[in-house]
Amino acid sequence: MLCKSVQTELKVECRKRRGRVCGTTFSNLKYSCLVGFGRLFRQSARAVSCYDAIILKAEGKVEPEMFCQLGHFNLLLEDYPKALSAYQRYYSLQPDYWKNAAFLYGLGMVYFHYSAFQWSIKAFQEVLYIDPTFSKAKEIHLRLGVMFKVNTDYESSLKHFQLALIDSTLCTLSKAESKAAKEAYERLLQTEDLPAQVKATTLQQLGWMHHTAEQLGDKGTKDSYAIQCLQKSIEADPDSGQSWYFLGRCYSSIGKVQDAFISYRQSIDKSEASADTWCSIGVLYQQQNQPMDALQAYICAVQLDHSHAAAWMDLGTLYESCGQPHDAIKCYINATRSKSCLNMAALTQRIKLLQAQLCNLQPGSVQNKSKMLPSIEEAWSLPIPAELTSRQGALNTAQTQQEERTFQKFKIWHQHRSF
Repeated sequence: MLCKSVQTELKVECRKRRGRVCGTTFSNLKYSCLVGFGRLFRQSARAVSCYDAIILKAEGKVEPEMFCQLGHFNLLLEDYPKALSAYQRYYSLQPDYWKNAAFLYGLGMVYFHYSAFQWSIKAFQEVLYIDPTFSKAKEIHLRLGVMFKVNTDYESSLKHFQLALIDSTLCTLSKAESKAAKEAYERLLQTEDLPAQVKATTLQQLGWMHHTAEQLGDKGTKDSYAIQCLQKSIEADPDSGQSWYFLGRCYSSIGKVQDAFISYRQSIDKSEASADTWCSIGVLYQQQNQPMDALQAYICAVQLDHSHAAAWMDLGTLYESCGQPHDAIKCYINATRSKSCLNMAALTQRIKLLQAQLCNLQPGSVQNKSKMLPSIEEAWSLPIPAELTSRQGALNTAQTQQEERTFQKFKIWHQHRSF
């Protein structure tokens, strides 16, 4: 921990620079600053200035953790030389650096940028060893797959690509990687005699990438292009529930509620009802101030996938907005039990705050209030639509068969073009 005088000085310095790097941010930066959210990126330059100013004033009497945080911010800014320098200072000052998974991840990312694959592989493997549930494990597996492929260790490469494939968490790409992926997809689409299924899948990935990647332009342009790609994907494969779901997400993000509902309904009708779809439907209902409909949608989501962190968090938020803190706490706790939970610290803090508020209430005051929604136990016992359960039961088999057919078509087409 920093001494109080340094903490105070840092906060004052940050306020002078209109930064929002506050005391609570320091404790959470180990993981949150590596996620790459836009708001953190916009604040990173100011944060780096604050850290540099304090380090300069400290005259060498600086806690190692400050260099680690400085490395994180420089990494977020893609200033790799400064990130490497800060990480090296932390490495030399912190005896048990190997216990810090976020540091090892950041260092591995820098080594990966400089194509120092031997050292990057070592750093990433240490992260997975000390923290198998590390929040950016998918990023690590993808890069390990790439590096092992370059090193012609195809067995290890395939293993890590497969681990990345089954990981449902989001994955970020750098600006250069996003641009390269976009160009590769667009080149593929220009190929003659492209099978319809391959074309549909390529357009689907291209559209979704434009919706999720901040590096590909302003939001309005990205969303418009994403919707065009997804609509073309659906033209090539009208039965793709995933493309309909992605289209619904795009419509929802620009406020086209009715179009989003229609797309989600189509996704369910195409035998691909999923927890993600029902969670998104719940969000739409909640935005339209229809709490009971939102509750039923969220319950469908968590019944389909008991570890769906986003659905549990949204359900907790719904209960909290309806003045039912007991149910909200139960939902938040379920969210923290999921490996896909990305904001564990914030949720834990929220749970503690709600529990403290309940302790300060008069006995029976919460129970005496009329409930707007059924409790979580009551809601859980509501019957899930038979249509949903029957479709979901056959989902995995249908998806596997479809993926195999697509792969075989692409393989035959590629072999034909090779001669």
